[in-house]
Amino acid sequence: MEFSAYARIVLQRWRLIIALILLATVTAYVTNAQGPVAYRATASLSVTPSIVEYWTGQAVERLLNNYALQIRSRPFASIVAKAAGLPEDALTGRIRAVAAPAEFRLSLEVDDADPELASTIVNLAANAFVAKIRAEISGRERQDIRLEVLEPALRPDGPVSPRPGRAGLGGAIAGALLGAGLAVVLTFWDGRIYTAGDAERAWNVPVLGAIPSGPPMNGRASSVARKDGRAFSRAAPIRPAGTPPLAGTRGSR
Repeated sequence: MEFSAYARIVLQRWRLIIALILLATVTAYVTNAQGPVAYRATASLSVTPSIVEYWTGQAVERLLNNYALQIRSRPFASIVAKAAGLPEDALTGRIRAVAAPAEFRLSLEVDDADPELASTIVNLAANAFVAKIRAEISGRERQDIRLEVLEPALRPDGPVSPRPGRAGLGGAIAGALLGAGLAVVLTFWDGRIYTAGDAERAWNVPVLGAIPSGPPMNGRASSVARKDGRAFSRAAPIRPAGTPPLAGTRGSR
């Protein structure tokens, strides 16, 4: 189907599309605005090789993903919860870690309704993980890894959720896409023929002629009043010079 056909479908079903956009926008905005307030604190860990060698750097990159798994694990969450004076299961699944192997960096994140508590938990987790790894490699003859806190977490300035404006924008985009798709589906279900192009596509034969939707304009146009007060032009047939008017016309009397 050509782009012009899709544009015509959108113009024909614009009321449906606008209704779905408004519905999706209002629903997303109201639903997100009623959600709980959450603040996000972030800390960064630096994981670098102590000896500059190619294979040591490759090993550090592979270790970063494993370190991220350890930080997200339930046993480590229990260690941080005890250090923060919280129940053992209070932080299970709440400490997130994202590895950036190209930068030899680990990012730790925690969301909480209290911004001060969120930053405290992240800093406790960062320091606890550094102490854990250092204790594991302290007995080795060759310590190839150097782990330290690169950036401690600061108190977040504003919440990361709810954000009703962003949610409303996403709802509007989703509503527009849904409305356009529904308009196309409804048009395909509609078996009526609107244009000559529709007829050619439906019957797979060329259109030889079509009845015009309005009066022909080849001739002298005269203004004819309509019942609603508007006027439209009606063409009068052209007669060669010197030809008498046809019987029954106004000029034959």
